[in-house]
Amino acid sequence: MTDTEISPALKKLLDIMTSPEVPVARSIDAAKAIIEFEAPPEVFGLTYQFLMGVANDDRQDVGLKLEALKLIRKVEARRVVPGITKAADTKAQAELGMRLAHSQKRLALFREGKWHPASADWARGLEAVECRAVEVDGLGSRLEKARLKVIIRQNRPTVDA
Repeated sequence: MTDTEISPALKKLLDIMTSPEVPVARSIDAAKAIIEFEAPPEVFGLTYQFLMGVANDDRQDVGLKLEALKLIRKVEARRVVPGITKAADTKAQAELGMRLAHSQKRLALFREGKWHPASADWARGLEAVECRAVEVDGLGSRLEKARLKVIIRQNRPTVDA
């Protein structure tokens, strides 16, 4: 992972943006606060991915999609600002890219009703998704916990009364 320096306020905004307990509208507000001020490129990338997820989610309210798309345009329209180049851990980025590819494939299979974790060949032929890693205190573990919470909820047996 890269050693990106981020402020405590930026960490808190990322916490709000990525928390599954926070309403999407508030997460979008946090994303707006992130992109309207200076932040490392990796943080902009993470914010962009979050906003694209909102914009591409068919279940989201049109107003929230529109707000996300407006903010995406701000991210896309940002000019390149000269800065300090830092070395990137390409191995960590490659691992993150494969995890992202696996996640996207699992999600697609789940949505199609074809997700069977016991199947050994579900990930065959996947290529890593190009991405940049950003280290934020506990962000990865929080996202993993949220993912597991959803899986547990979905696999909970129903009780017939």
